[in-house]
Amino acid sequence: MSAFKKIFSYAHEYKSKIFLATFLILSSVIAGILPYLIVYDIIIKFVEEGQAVTIYYLLLTTAGIGLCLWLQSYLLLRGLDASHEAAFDILMGMRIEFARKLTKMPLGNINAKGTGGYKKNFVDDIDSIELLLAHMLPEGIPYVIGPVLTYLILFMIDWRLALLAMASIPFGMLAITFMMKTGLKKMDRYYQSSRKMNDTIVEYISGMEVIKMFNQTTSSYAKYVSAVENYKKFTLAWYKESWTYMAMYTAVLPCTILLLLPVGTVLFVNGTLALSTFIFALLLALSAGPPLIKLIEFIPLIPNLKYKIEELEKSFDSEELKVADRGIDPENYSVAFKNVTFAYDKKDVINDISFCAKENTVTAIVGASGSGKSTLAKLLVHFWDVQRGEITIGGVNINEMSTARLMGLISYVSQDTFLFNASIMDNIRVGKPDATDEEVVAAAKLATCHDFIVNLSNGYGTNAGEAGDKLSGGEKQRITIARAILKNAPIVVLDEATAFADPENEDKIQEAINKLVVGKTLLVIAHRLSTIVEADNIILLELGHLRAQGRHTELLAQSDIYQSLWDSHQRTINWDLTVRGAEYA
Repeated sequence: MSAFKKIFSYAHEYKSKIFLATFLILSSVIAGILPYLIVYDIIIKFVEEGQAVTIYYLLLTTAGIGLCLWLQSYLLLRGLDASHEAAFDILMGMRIEFARKLTKMPLGNINAKGTGGYKKNFVDDIDSIELLLAHMLPEGIPYVIGPVLTYLILFMIDWRLALLAMASIPFGMLAITFMMKTGLKKMDRYYQSSRKMNDTIVEYISGMEVIKMFNQTTSSYAKYVSAVENYKKFTLAWYKESWTYMAMYTAVLPCTILLLLPVGTVLFVNGTLALSTFIFALLLALSAGPPLIKLIEFIPLIPNLKYKIEELEKSFDSEELKVADRGIDPENYSVAFKNVTFAYDKKDVINDISFCAKENTVTAIVGASGSGKSTLAKLLVHFWDVQRGEITIGGVNINEMSTARLMGLISYVSQDTFLFNASIMDNIRVGKPDATDEEVVAAAKLATCHDFIVNLSNGYGTNAGEAGDKLSGGEKQRITIARAILKNAPIVVLDEATAFADPENEDKIQEAINKLVVGKTLLVIAHRLSTIVEADNIILLELGHLRAQGRHTELLAQSDIYQSLWDSHQRTINWDLTVRGAEYA
C-alpha cells in the first residue's frame, strides 16, 4: 500500500482530475443501472392486472432508456479523458523525477544495474502505472461502488434475494485467489528473465560491430535467443497456469443470477416471494453484472502492477550521493585527497590515499592497469562517495558542494567519449549552454576540430548521429575537448584522453589539450609515461595503494615500481611488428 501512496505523491495538482474522472465514471455506472429499473417498470405494467400500457408510455420509456445509455457512454468518455490527461501528466512528472534521481545516484550503482534495467524502469514500468492512474483507480472504484449500492438495495428489499445474488462472488474470488497466489510465486523469476532479455538485447545491438568483426554472430545470437526463449518459457508457464482460473472467474463472478433465478423461482412458486419483488431483484442483480465484468479485468493485474511499482520504488529510494551544499566558495583551486578509501561491493580499491594537486600545477597519476587511477579521478568529480577520508577543493569538502557548483569547477575529459544525437554545435555547447555560436566556433578552433567540422555536409549543423557514430574516434575526442575548452573550468581532469587515438589524431588531440590546460589545476591519468615526465608531481599507484610520489627523476631514483613501468614504456616505443616476413616499424 505504501508503494501505491508513493505513486500518488507525484500527482500533486493533478489529483483533482483523478477525482473528477472517478465521479464521472461513477455517474456513468449509475446511468447504466437506470435502464434496468425502467425495464422493471415496463414489465410490471404488463404482468400486473389493471396497469395501462400506452404507446406514449412505451415511447417515453424507450427514450429514457436511450438517454441513460447515451449518458453512460458520454460520462465514461469524459471520465476517461480526464483520467488519461491526469495519468500522462503524472507519468511525465515521474520520468522527470526519475531522471533527476539518476543524477544524484552513484555512477557505480547505475552501471551495476545496466542500461536494460533502467530502460525498463523509464519506459515499461512507468508506462504500466498508466493502467493504475487512468483505469484501475477512476474505473475500479465506481465498479465497486455500483454493485455495492445494488446489493444494499437488495438487502433492504429481501435479504434472501441479496444473499442469492451474491452467491457467485465467493466462487469467482476463490478462482482469483488461486490465480494470484500462483502468480506471486512465478512473478519474480518472470521479471528476472525479462530484465535479462532487455540487457541482452541492448548488449547484442550495441555490440553488433564487434560481433561481426570477430565473427561472433553464432555465439552472440545464441545468447540472445536463449534470453528470449527463457522469457517466453516463463511467460507461457505463468499464463497457462492462469488460463483455467481466468475462465472460472470470468464465467462465474459476473453471473449474479446463478442461484437467484432457480431458488427465487422456488420461493415464488411456494408463495413466499412476490412476483414484483422477484422481477425487481432479478433486474437489479443483472445490473451489477457489467460493473463486475469490468472490475475483474483489473483484479488479476494488481500483483503485477504492485511488483512493478515496488521495482520503481527500489530505484527511487536507492542510495544518493552525500551532498550538503553550504554555499562556500573554495579559497583556491588546489585539490587534496586526505586518507581516502573507497570500495566496490565491500572490496577496497582505493586504500588510505593522501596527496595534494596544487593550483596551476600538473599532477599525473600513473600505475598498472587496475591500480585505481580512473577510480581516483571519478571520485574527484563525485561519481561515488568515499567510504573514509575526504576530498577537498580549496579547503572545501566536495560533499559540501552542490553537483552544479562542483561541476562548474571541473572539466572532465575521458577516453570514453559520448556525443548526443544532435548537431555538432549543440554537442560542443553542452560545455556552456548559454554560449554564443561565435564562442562555440572559437572553442572548436582551439580544439583543432574547426577544419574538419566546416568540411562536413552541414558544417556545425551536421548531426553527430547516435552516440556520435557519424564521426571517427579522434574527431569525437576533439569535440569533447572543445566542450571542456568552452566550459573553461579552473580544474581539468584528463583520464587517458589519448589512449585510443591514432598517431595523427594524437598529435592534434595533444595540441588541443595543451590549449585547454593553460593556467589550470591539471590532473592527468596517464598510460604513456613519456607524456608526463615534466609533471610537477607524479602519483604512483599499485593495487589501490599510493606507493610513491614526486617528480619523474625522483621516482626513477627512489621507486623500483616506477622504474619498472618506465622501462616497459621505453621498450614499447621501439616495438616492431613483423607480419609474414615484412617488418613494420
